[in-house]
Amino acid sequence: MVVAILGVLLAAIPCLFSVLVARKAQRGLRAGTYQSLIPYGKDMQAAQDKSELQRFGLPQVLPRKGGGLSAAAKSFNAMGMVGGAALLFGPALVSGGPSVIGFGLPLVALLSLCVSAAIAELASGVPTAGGVYHAAYQLGGRKWGMRAGWLQLAGKMVKLALFIGGFAYLADGLLASRLGYESSAISLFIVAATAVLTQALIGQYTSGISEKIEAGGTWLQLIIMLLALAGLTWLFWPGDYSPVVLYQGLDIGLTDPVGLLPFVIGLLLLSALFTGMDGAGHGAEEIVEPRIRVPWGIFLSSSYTYIGLLIVLLLMSLIALPGSGVLGEAYGVLQTTGLTSFTEYAAAAWGGSYMLPALILLSLWQSGLQTMTSCSRVAFSLARDGAIPFSSRLSMFSYRRNAPLYAIWFAATAAISLLVSTVVLQANESFMALVSASIVLLHLAAAIPIGLRWQVDRKAGAAKRRMTKEAFKSRHGASDPPPPWHLGNWGQAIRLVALVWLVFSAILTAGIVHSFGGIVAAVVMLAGTAGAGLIAVKQPSSH
Repeated sequence: MVVAILGVLLAAIPCLFSVLVARKAQRGLRAGTYQSLIPYGKDMQAAQDKSELQRFGLPQVLPRKGGGLSAAAKSFNAMGMVGGAALLFGPALVSGGPSVIGFGLPLVALLSLCVSAAIAELASGVPTAGGVYHAAYQLGGRKWGMRAGWLQLAGKMVKLALFIGGFAYLADGLLASRLGYESSAISLFIVAATAVLTQALIGQYTSGISEKIEAGGTWLQLIIMLLALAGLTWLFWPGDYSPVVLYQGLDIGLTDPVGLLPFVIGLLLLSALFTGMDGAGHGAEEIVEPRIRVPWGIFLSSSYTYIGLLIVLLLMSLIALPGSGVLGEAYGVLQTTGLTSFTEYAAAAWGGSYMLPALILLSLWQSGLQTMTSCSRVAFSLARDGAIPFSSRLSMFSYRRNAPLYAIWFAATAAISLLVSTVVLQANESFMALVSASIVLLHLAAAIPIGLRWQVDRKAGAAKRRMTKEAFKSRHGASDPPPPWHLGNWGQAIRLVALVWLVFSAILTAGIVHSFGGIVAAVVMLAGTAGAGLIAVKQPSSH
């Protein structure tokens, strides 16, 4: 019982941390010199945002009309609370046992919230679609910017491939059971190609209603979680097991203590649930008042994702014990133990109906759409600086469609190509290979500007630990105003925790989850370093 009480307290710590950081940021906002023009009208604020963007040497081409909900939805959908849980819950539970949810999820969430707070602060200072790429460029110059940008772009591509592959795997299995055909690599690739084609077409033709699509995706995830929670509670509560079993450190069969290595693997798999938290940052040039709304969107979406996952996954873990045919299955091209667990139990909550699995697939598809949007914005940002090959094409913007069409189709083509090649080369290990690569690439990409920011403040000393003009001084001597959303004197501690977690988790993931992540990251880092010297990068005034 004492262990269970400690587990409950551990689950509450990330919530308390979120409240304290939000309060700290809000106090800093009120005490700062930033002046919002929203009270004078949205057009006035948009004009100021355009002027600030021009100070970075960037024209306003993306349509700027999103609000606070749109900012939060971009991050919320890119993380994919439902889609991520559908793909990662089973493998994490099978590897680390029920305690990986009871102990591991709050721990991962707390560390991820430190990362979220650090990225939010950076986004407030550099409100451009480049995200960590532009932040790293500001703080460390062209080479570090290129490394962060290429890692980020590759990570977004891998996560898009993961969402597409997961959707195709689950949808192919569902269609096969309904239509009576046998799943194969060909059928999986057909479903995957259909998914990525529809996502690219939606991205091309619906830019005018993108905010509504993003809001709809957010509400869809919340509805799915509520339906799953209600159904599972109605059918199975109180169940055969006490919640205490979640904190006993046993394996999935409740027969032996779970090993340290399997537990750590499960913990790392759960960390993938929070990748994509910077989605709002890639929409900064499409959000009105991005210095305020983007950081809040990044941080709050991470907090709400944890709360939703905690409630549903704790209950689902109890129902899954001591193991079932679902958790023991491993089949298909993307073979991995427990991959269908979340969807199977969600269906069981409503008497085996296909309604909830269909909604989960729709949410997974929408998370892929949001990830494709983020990926296209990263590619567009790199291309307009001339920082990647084929920049002249990828930086082109369609004023008719209000979207970077070449960047969208580049993201779609790269993701489906990556999925096919990974499945062909890695066979039954393709799922773990993609998860590993997404964690390693995105964690290292975020670690670069956070580490540079920490180093700047460390050198500045205790008296300059607040975000100042000197912290974001450009290479040409110009400087930006202090970010209104900042962590104050908590910043250095939070950034250090975030940095250690990002680097350590990336190394562990490459070492024990799958080596594919480390190999891809090494290649991308080398390419980014070489590219910084070979590609003639344009240098806007802010760079």
